[in-house]
Amino acid sequence: MYDRNTMKHFIPFTKTQLNELVKKRANETKFGETIDVPQGESIGSFLKNTDASFVLFGIAEDIGVLANYGNAGTAKAWHSFLPPFLTIQANDFTQTNLAIVGHFSFDELKESINRNSINEESKIQEYRNAVTTIDSEVAELIQLIVSHDKIPIIIGGGHNNSYPIIKGTSLALKSTINCINVDAHIDYRLAEGRHSGNGFRYAKQEGFLKKYFVVGLHENYIPQPILEEIEKDVEVNFITYESIFIRQEKNWQQSLEEAAQFVDSNSTIGLELDLDAIENISSSAMSPSGISALEARQYVSIISSKSKIAYLHICEGIPSNETSVKTVGKLISYLVSDFFKSFHS
Repeated sequence: MYDRNTMKHFIPFTKTQLNELVKKRANETKFGETIDVPQGESIGSFLKNTDASFVLFGIAEDIGVLANYGNAGTAKAWHSFLPPFLTIQANDFTQTNLAIVGHFSFDELKESINRNSINEESKIQEYRNAVTTIDSEVAELIQLIVSHDKIPIIIGGGHNNSYPIIKGTSLALKSTINCINVDAHIDYRLAEGRHSGNGFRYAKQEGFLKKYFVVGLHENYIPQPILEEIEKDVEVNFITYESIFIRQEKNWQQSLEEAAQFVDSNSTIGLELDLDAIENISSSAMSPSGISALEARQYVSIISSKSKIAYLHICEGIPSNETSVKTVGKLISYLVSDFFKSFHS
């Protein structure tokens, strides 16, 4: 059950916040007006009573990215996502049962580390220690949501959160799960302390993740030792961006089909999308070369419509200025709506 003493950094979403964010208009119904939110009860009680099939929450943190020597800013993605998402039209296309429960904020934890660390290396170690706190709280909420037969949608933060999401899902289902990840990076670095580059490693190592497939991996950013290790592991595989779009050995549709076949579309699958895979989208590892927004949307829609999906996790977006706030937030909004629409097909 939800325990405020253990999930100390969770901030419940309220009806007042919802009303402030929804821009109502005469003769129209905005999507936010159809969303269920807690009314002061515990999250466990809310999940028990709500009719929502999908439960949305945010992770406003960039500690995991900083622990991987990355760029700050992923803590802002959740807040850039909410306004455009809540103001899409409620119509026959977007009709679904969805609830928002709130978000995690780890600003105080980050500020304490920045204030007290004596040098850069000690700061990195403290960030990695702090990620274990994030792991614990996120895994608890995921386990709670999935145990109530809901599908979590998780927005924001670094890709370090793949580990607690997979863990919480696995614990709730009492079985391992499989994952497909569209990402420029494999995020399978050594278990050297928790950070955004090794979430899948820890999930696999601790028995929560079985099969793992990465679509669109950039060949320039695969460490050779990890490449050699994966080539020997029958449960981890990938298709590179270059094989799809540069050498054109297979097309996007074929690549997605290969990923689904590898993890077994009849199994329980976690759906992961790192925004640094998308060309020119402001993210922790922004790139001028990547998949298009269209291809990202196709990925979410196609895999979700053909597979048994446990959750959707969209991460690593950095809305750094007014333009990117609108772009990142609106793109995530499209991706989330594509996700729940796919269950109608």
